[in-house]
Order: sequence, then C-alpha cells, then structure tokens
Amino acid sequence: MAWSRARRRIDAPSTLPSTLPSGSLGGTTTTRFGGAHRRNWPGRPTRRSATPRWPYLLAVALVVVLVLGLAALALVLEHDRQRERAALATQNIARLLDANLRSLFEQADASLTVVAARESRRPVGEAALSLPMQRQVEQSSGLRDLRIADADGRWIAGGERDAALNQGGALARLAQLKPARMLVEGPRRDAPTGEWVLTVMRPVVDANGRFMGAVAADLTVHRLDRLFEGLELGESGAASLRTQRMALVYRKPWPADEDKVLGGTEVSRQLRDELAKPAVEGIYTASTAIDGIERVNAWRRVQGLPLVVLVGMAVDDFTADWRRQLTMVGLLAGVAVLTVGVLVWMLYRASLRRIGVAEQRFEAIVRYSRDAIISKSLDSHVTSWNAGAEAALGWHEDEMLGESIGRVLPPERQHEEAEIMARVLRGEVIEPFDTVRLHRDGRRVDMSISVAPLYDEQGRVVGASSIGRDVTRQKAMEEEIRSLAFLDALTRLPNRRLLMDRLGQALTRARRERRHGALIFIDLDRFKELNDTLGHEAGDRVLVETAQRLAGAVRNSDTVGRLGGDEFVVICPDLGADPETALHDVQQLVVKLDHALSQPLALGELSAGIPASLGWRVFGPQDHDADQVLKDADQAMYAQKAGHRLRDNAVNESLFDRSI
Repeated sequence: MAWSRARRRIDAPSTLPSTLPSGSLGGTTTTRFGGAHRRNWPGRPTRRSATPRWPYLLAVALVVVLVLGLAALALVLEHDRQRERAALATQNIARLLDANLRSLFEQADASLTVVAARESRRPVGEAALSLPMQRQVEQSSGLRDLRIADADGRWIAGGERDAALNQGGALARLAQLKPARMLVEGPRRDAPTGEWVLTVMRPVVDANGRFMGAVAADLTVHRLDRLFEGLELGESGAASLRTQRMALVYRKPWPADEDKVLGGTEVSRQLRDELAKPAVEGIYTASTAIDGIERVNAWRRVQGLPLVVLVGMAVDDFTADWRRQLTMVGLLAGVAVLTVGVLVWMLYRASLRRIGVAEQRFEAIVRYSRDAIISKSLDSHVTSWNAGAEAALGWHEDEMLGESIGRVLPPERQHEEAEIMARVLRGEVIEPFDTVRLHRDGRRVDMSISVAPLYDEQGRVVGASSIGRDVTRQKAMEEEIRSLAFLDALTRLPNRRLLMDRLGQALTRARRERRHGALIFIDLDRFKELNDTLGHEAGDRVLVETAQRLAGAVRNSDTVGRLGGDEFVVICPDLGADPETALHDVQQLVVKLDHALSQPLALGELSAGIPASLGWRVFGPQDHDADQVLKDADQAMYAQKAGHRLRDNAVNESLFDRSI
C-alpha cells in the first residue's frame, strides 16, 4: 500500500488597518490682492502695503501639516498592516506545528497502546517485554528506553525503579485517567546520555478497566528538530514548545545555556494572561523572557496533549521596511518644508496651484485605491464610491451615488447598517469586522470592513466613511488549509489521518456500547495498466468516479475515504449487537458497492465497469487495534484479488482489457 502526506505552506494574507481618517478633502480658495499699484517700469508691481503676510504663511504651514499628517497616517496604517500580517503568519505556523506534533505523539501513543494491550493480556509467568519487541517498537516510533512498571511503580521490564512513579506522581495521574490515554511528563535531562527527553506513558488496564501498571518510554527533544526546521521566522524570530505548566521543552533557535533554560518556567506576564483564558489559541505582543526581544507571538494548545506551541516574529524584523520608509518620508518631508519656507513669498501663486494638484492627487489615491472606500450620509445613502468598491462589488459609481447602502447588504445583514450608524452618531470608530456583502451579479462577497464618522466644521457627525477589503480568497485559503490536513486532494474524501481517527472512534464506540461495526477495503484491479495505456488523466477520472460511487452507496453514518493510490476504505459503525446480523449487513453492503462500481464508465471510445477487489472485517467489543483491523481487511481484499487473477476474463469485458 502506498501512503502519502502533503504539506502546504500558506503565506499569510494582509489585513485591514484598524483606524480610518475622518473628514473630507477640501477645495482651494484664492484671495484677491487689494490696494493700489504703482509701477516703476512696465509689468513690475510695487509692494502691497495693505496685504498682511501672515495668512500666506499660515496657508503654507497648513499645507506642510497636511502633507506630514497624511504621510504619518500612511506610515501608521502600513505599520499596522505589517504587524497584522506577521500575526497571521505566526498563527498559521503555530497551526502547522500543532498538526505535526499531534501526528508525532499519535505515532508514539499507538506504539505504547500496542505494548499496553499485550501486557494486559500477558499470562502469568511469561516475560513482560522481549528484547526484539522492544527494539521493534522503538525503531518504528522513534522512542527509546521502553519499559513497563507494575501498579506500585516497580519496573518489571526494561528499566530501574523510577522515583516519580514510586512517589505517586505520574503513576497516580495515570491511574486516574478515565478513559485511559497517554500522559506526557518532562522535560528532564537523561542521566546516562545527558540528552533532554520527554517521558510518554500509557496505563495498562485489564478487561475490567482495573489499573495494572504503566508502559513508558522516552522521546528526545531533538526528535522535534525536523518539525521546527525550515520555519521562516526572520532573523530574530523564535518558535518553542512548552508544557501547560510553562516548562520549556524545545526552542528554535536552540538556547546556548540549555541547562538554565530548558525546563524553566520563566515567561512573560502577557503569555501567562493569555494561557489563563479558555481559548485554544491566541495572539499577543511582548518581550520574550529568555532574550528580551519584542515579538508578535501566536500560541496554540496542542489538542489532546499538555503542550503549548509558541511562534514569534521579532518586531524589528518585520518593521525594517517600515523604518526605511519612515526615514525616507522624513527626509522628503524635511526637504519639502525647507523648500516651501525658502520659496513661500516668491512662489505664492504657484504654491496655490500646487496645493490644488496635491488635493487632486489625494482624491485620486482614495478613488483608485484597491480597497473599497465608501462614504455615506446619516440616512445611509452613498455619497462617494471609489474604484476599489467597483472592483469588489461590481456596481459603478454612477449606479450607487445617492442610492441606499442597503442595496449591497444581504437580507439577514440589513440590521447591521442601523447598528453601524447608531455607533457612528456616537462618534465611535468601528474596528475591522468580518461581514458579507452582495455583488452586483448576486454572489456573496466576504469582506472585512472598518467604519469611521465624518464631521463638518462645527464638529457634528454628518456621515460615515468605510474601508472594506474582499477577503473571500483569504477565507478560501484558510478553508483549503484545513481541508488539506484531513481530505484527499483529488477525491475530497477523508485521507488516512482522518480515516484512522474515525476508525479509532468506531472501535471505542463498539467497546463502550458492546456493538459491532465493519471495515471494507477496496482496491481497484489493474489500475496501473489503465494509467500506462490511457494516461494519468483517465486514471484520475476513474478515482474520482470511484469515490463518488462509493459515497453514494453507503449510509450517512458511514465514512468513505482514500488511503492512497487506488485503495479506498469504508468504515461502517453501529451494525448492531449481534455479530451474525453485522456480518449479513456488511455482506449486503459489499454487494451494493460492487454493483455500483460495475456500472459502465465511458473513457473515450471505451465503456465498462470499474473492476475492484473488496475485503472486509467485522469488528466488535473485543477489538482494540485499529491497525490490525485495517490489516485484516487488507488481507481479505488480497485474497479476493488472487481469485480474480485466476479467472479467464474475455478481453472486451473489462475497461482495463479494452485499453491494453
């Protein structure tokens, strides 16, 4: 069988700024000079004694302030965007590490479960743990120092007496776990080797659920190197793994003073406050206690384990470009102020024209921004509609000016506008929030929108300005990240990870409720010949069609998944308490699946059914090992495939024979 995994790094997308400028662009006024003119020579006016200079200087000063203010606002907004991009990037990396850590510890737990199950059934007098089995388990799972202890904490195989177990620490916690599951302890430095390790333990319970002892093994923290390598965190970024008690397990970069740092619980106050919340993940900004570097950090609890993933990007790293922009803008602003100051009197009239040009430029920035920038009156009628709004929602400016903004709100979102305008009337700036708007063609557009009030000269609220960004693609990418972890990319069926989780749940339910279920293993016959003759595109079509036919033939409670290649699995839980009835039901389902696959499928000039071999395994309360159930069904399938090979099929009766 071919097993495959895919990882995908998604660059984090940008987010909306948290503040909006209020007010509007004003027009340019000119002042006509008064007073008499006296000419010393043609074309040269004399000094205007009645015209004060301070209004001109004040006008220039206001222009300078306006330029600097707009530049500062742009820099602030860019700084916020970069910070939010960094936060989203760290959150995505933390989620990726969470998935990889769960996979690593699930593999270790599966190995311990096998040993614990064997120990619970071991006859009296038989050796607790053979050396070949110990080596096999350690090699397959990456664990080491596999050992077994009795209910009193005495090692009966593979180790010496463990002080933690004898003192009732880990052993007592193991005995109290209901249902039985893996316990992670550490980190600690292993005395013989000097390496830092985590100890993973699983209770041994008999058929009646009575605690009999524990199976334990060590996992070196350097096993985590491959999970943390390749992370793009910048020059001063850091990623770490801590226990829920804040003990440091692993850190990238690896600390030079590991003896002082690893296992330590010194963290920032912000992190402790975050972890005190019941949330699964979060984002905060703080200086790291280990090196004092300020970072934007994302944290995430590892599901099912007492571990927390932390990923941080240094503020200095992702603001380097912003600081260069700040320097450049500052220099340009300084030069502009100096130039205006020197030329103010000589170029007064030219300056007025330049102010008008600048205002047109600012208006063009708003009009042609890629963000949807919309202004509206207090009664929610549109007063401005830029090109970004046209691109995001499809409506042209002349179609929306004077129209109610409710035109782009879905029916279930109509109440939003009244709530927004009520807050705007109170002078509130509404931070970015996710919502839905209607495109001109009727489709729904996911948007992130922030709103700020508009004021007149007397400080009264006269309308509102909103900035929106289409985040449909971002949400689709987030959904794609989630689906890639658990769904097969071609057929969109559950992949091996999700299938094994569903099978484990079905086995647990069968043991708890004393009922039966079944697992059906399907393998397409002579699929390689189809790929070699008709090409991979035809092979992909057969795989997709197989997935659709299998999914259409099972119950809603059943799970159809693709293990990889041309192998599919159907998990049928809850087939009743009677094993004979369960066997009858699964046999009927196999006939139904075989019938569904045998229906003709047209590939070019060929048309035939999809030949497949099916094997099944009924499981019940006595079954504990998901891998064994899968293996038994696989063997049953191969037995049927061997029977198929003995038949002398006619060349034109099979899709694959027609394609040779």
